[in-house]
Amino acid sequence: MTTPILEIKDVSKDFGGVQALQSVDLTGLAGEVHGLIGPNGAGKSTLIGCITGVNRIDRGEILFRGRRIDHMSVHKRARLGIARTFQKIRLAQQLTVFENVAAALASRWFRRPSGYLRVFTSLSSKLVTDPVYEALEAAGISSLAREQVTSLPYGKRHFVELARALVAQPDAILLDEPATGLTDAERENLMALVRRITANGSLVVLVEHDLELVGRLCDRVTVIEYGRKIFGGTPLDAQQDPHVVKAYLGSSKFAQKEASGVPAA
Repeated sequence: MTTPILEIKDVSKDFGGVQALQSVDLTGLAGEVHGLIGPNGAGKSTLIGCITGVNRIDRGEILFRGRRIDHMSVHKRARLGIARTFQKIRLAQQLTVFENVAAALASRWFRRPSGYLRVFTSLSSKLVTDPVYEALEAAGISSLAREQVTSLPYGKRHFVELARALVAQPDAILLDEPATGLTDAERENLMALVRRITANGSLVVLVEHDLELVGRLCDRVTVIEYGRKIFGGTPLDAQQDPHVVKAYLGSSKFAQKEASGVPAA
């Protein structure tokens, strides 16, 4: 894990006089699960928005594979290979699972000449069905392909969002509290999926309040409080850092990957 995929340098964001982010730095490496944690209102989702282009930064730089992207639109960043899921699930409720994932192919095929027409000529084309079912299989929900999204339990909808992110074959996936509402078995499936993603050399940035999951899954964490970065390092070092303990953890501790018996990603 030596190649930087995502570099955030001295990034600040102001909302009407409220300083949401103040000189934040973060480097995400190829094959890494990088946790982004902090108290409610710390600025985690704001930073995800800055990376994806929903929020325009006021100062600093954001680089993706060495290329500066902070001036680019949301769509251009997606086409470069950045995907995300949302804390509040955003799926087309009137569509099937298959159709929701197929719609996300646009960012993948827009990287190729005439990609848009090739994808949307026919949903039955192998250009569509093969990558969609590959993503559904990876997310463990291929059997739900023809189900309406509205018929799915909440936890399964998270995996539909994950499949939507995976189908674009991104180099970086930003997961905003993906474990919310999951059963214990689904949490284990989520962790296994994230490890498979990073094993292929992609970066996963994980925003999560479940500290046990963070400790078991993340290689490094960045901790922010009131929009400022207060720590960067391993989950084990974070639980021993007095600034992190005071700001966020209190008496709680990260579960160590070694203690859990689960191999590191």
